[in-house]
Amino acid sequence: MRVVRNVGYLKRRQRASRLMIAVGLVGLFGSIVLTFFQQLLYIYLAYAALITGFLFFNAGMQQWAKWNRRPRPDELLDSTLRRLNDRYTLVHYPDIPVGWRPEHVLVWPGGILNITTRELAGRIVVRGTRWRRLDRLFIRLLTFGGPPLGNPTLECQRQMEALRAFLEQRDLPGAELVDGLIVFLNDQAQLEVVESPITVVSGKELLEAIRAYGAERRLSNADIDEIVTALAQGEQVEGPISLPTREPVKAK
Repeated sequence: MRVVRNVGYLKRRQRASRLMIAVGLVGLFGSIVLTFFQQLLYIYLAYAALITGFLFFNAGMQQWAKWNRRPRPDELLDSTLRRLNDRYTLVHYPDIPVGWRPEHVLVWPGGILNITTRELAGRIVVRGTRWRRLDRLFIRLLTFGGPPLGNPTLECQRQMEALRAFLEQRDLPGAELVDGLIVFLNDQAQLEVVESPITVVSGKELLEAIRAYGAERRLSNADIDEIVTALAQGEQVEGPISLPTREPVKAK
């Protein structure tokens, strides 16, 4: 499999997460300092600083968990899908300026797949477009600063819309072939898919799910190269790089 990675975008998100944490800490500690003043105005300011600091710190920790913790989602996808041959190209964080930006796009002769990832553990249930996390309250408190569940279905649908619009605006092939898939990369995730308009799989099921789409040629090599080139624009973009089909052996 070939891989394209927008390293510049990754670095921007990592810096943004650190900045949000720093702003949150300033707000939290600032609220403590303000409580030493007895005037009512400072008490109100302390509450405002506390709330603002908490929101920024929590959001920053969630972003930190997504963009800074190793392995990142893009690295987990690389490891899971590396057995695919070079007819498949996985583009991480393509520079799509309109709509809800896709994060992982797989291009191969059979079509174009938008992959939406989650790293949550625990029991997760999806009914149509409604998602629920059924962990106990204690577990939720322990993972409060971790990646949120959100609504992967709506996120994937909006990413697909942005991807189609990007291809159509640039008169590129494949807009009608865009599909979507949601994958939970944490091995501790327990999925219960009652009903879903979009395929939902675990990390262990991902490779077979990709292969199940088939390899019927609907895009030529020239089409694929044109699409990948358009998705690989931006600063500090690496690739396409061919990954070995096996994980490198670590030296003892």
